Amino acid sequence: MAASFFSGADPTSINSIGQLIDILVKRHNTANGHILWYRGHRRSSWDVLPTIWRDYTAEDERNFAHRFRSRAAIRVASAPRYGDFAHWLSLMRHYGLPTRLMDWSRSPLVALYFALAYLFESADPPEDSVLWILDPHRLNQIENYDQVGSLTPSINSEMCDPMVLPAFRADVIEPERVLAVMAHDVDLRIFVQQGCFTIHSSRLALNLRQDHTLFLFPIIIRAEHAKQVASELFTAGLRRGDIFPDLGNLASELVDTYPKRPT
Repeated sequence: MAASFFSGADPTSINSIGQLIDILVKRHNTANGHILWYRGHRRSSWDVLPTIWRDYTAEDERNFAHRFRSRAAIRVASAPRYGDFAHWLSLMRHYGLPTRLMDWSRSPLVALYFALAYLFESADPPEDSVLWILDPHRLNQIENYDQVGSLTPSINSEMCDPMVLPAFRADVIEPERVLAVMAHDVDLRIFVQQGCFTIHSSRLALNLRQDHTLFLFPIIIRAEHAKQVASELFTAGLRRGDIFPDLGNLASELVDTYPKRPT
């Protein structure tokens, strides 16, 4: 196993999409052919840890899960069966409920959009943001998921049950691990965003682990370059109405794109 996931003297900050692509092309040859995953954070100081473990407890998570399942069925056109825990957990995360799932994307530009989306949606001043890059296969190998092999399992697979069930049941022992899994495509949004997950049974943030450089690497977008990179994303077609492919977000994008005419 290599000593570091990102070796050499690559820059750890970018000022353009082109610079990001150059870095990723160079790294492709050192990732053992593995597909990399990406996650954008508005603030570079945020840890790589699901909201449920930052702000809530395991009991809170189970309360969220049971209340969501009991009240969501009538609101969803085709609700999963009550015991389909992985599907329910995916739905909970999809609709913004704090869970042990952490969203990633197979697209670096989609993840970069999420890091800089605040610049499209508010007048807040730019700040240092971060694009986290994950080697999901290396992470699973380090976590001793030998049965995974070269594949990333689906969140619906049986091997994920020990990680998923504790979100719903207090009698299941937590394995205190992290597993990278393919998402259940519950709707078009996850498909468009090329979504995937890490399941966190461990409460330790990935970036705080002593071995994190073996599978995780940050690229910083400095505040002084944030607006330029966001503008490049918009020009490249990364827009809210496409990232969130529903009518409400399409309408919001159009209103923002075509401002009111002066009277």
